[in-house]
Amino acid sequence: RTGRLLAVGAALGLAAALWGALGQPGFGRPGRDAIATVNGVEVARADYERALGALVADKRSPLTTADARRALDRLVDEELLVSRGLELGLGTSDLAVRKALVDAMVQFAAAEAAGRKPDDEELREYYAARPELVRPDPQVRVRVVSFPSRDPAAVEAMRAALRAGSNFEDAARRSGADPVIVPDVLLPAGKVANYAGPAVRDAALTLAPGEVGGPVDVGGVPTFVFLLDKRAGEVPAFEAVRELVAEEWRRRQAETALEHYLQGLRRSAKIRYADDVPPATARP
Repeated sequence: RTGRLLAVGAALGLAAALWGALGQPGFGRPGRDAIATVNGVEVARADYERALGALVADKRSPLTTADARRALDRLVDEELLVSRGLELGLGTSDLAVRKALVDAMVQFAAAEAAGRKPDDEELREYYAARPELVRPDPQVRVRVVSFPSRDPAAVEAMRAALRAGSNFEDAARRSGADPVIVPDVLLPAGKVANYAGPAVRDAALTLAPGEVGGPVDVGGVPTFVFLLDKRAGEVPAFEAVRELVAEEWRRRQAETALEHYLQGLRRSAKIRYADDVPPATARP
């Protein structure tokens, strides 16, 4: 009797083990949303249907059963290659594979935020809190002179004349400076850079009307900048820049979603640092 009880117990244990194995996702029949499983990993039926759709679009003749099977086999092969690549550590050792994996995870983490559409009220509040978001460049009116000869005495003569109270034009003329052609009108700061270089633009933006900056180095040429007038760019009406605001809103939402996702990963991970790493700083 004891032997029979042991045999029954063993049979029940074996049946439970078989049921457990067959009931595990990926080890029994594929679930409703899967077309196959590969080493326990499901091949999504939606991926299979997309592959069939691509075949139909490419073929001129009707899709055959053999075509459908080849599409499924291709998906199975892909899963085998992905699994083997991960087993070989390509996700961490191969830089190209690692970058592709990181890019895919970034898109995955931001996918939910990317799908949400803000209403106009939310976008207006976002824009109102960031008036510089799409503000155009300030406009400036400048006069510019330079010393292509790079003569230190001439440059110092210009500086001395300005310190003595000479106006910009007289100081430039007496020191032998060459005028740099910039239209004598209010120009967007970016246009000034096109005419006289980024260094002149940057100098002009730091000046108040009536002030002179310089000498600034423009490709090795000492240059003086006289700011005649400056006007801030006007903030456009929301209606004129709605799409730009929406695009910036989506970008910020995606960044926030990614940061929240990473915070969750950090909380669940065990991260240890060497003693000589830089100190931690507040994350943006």
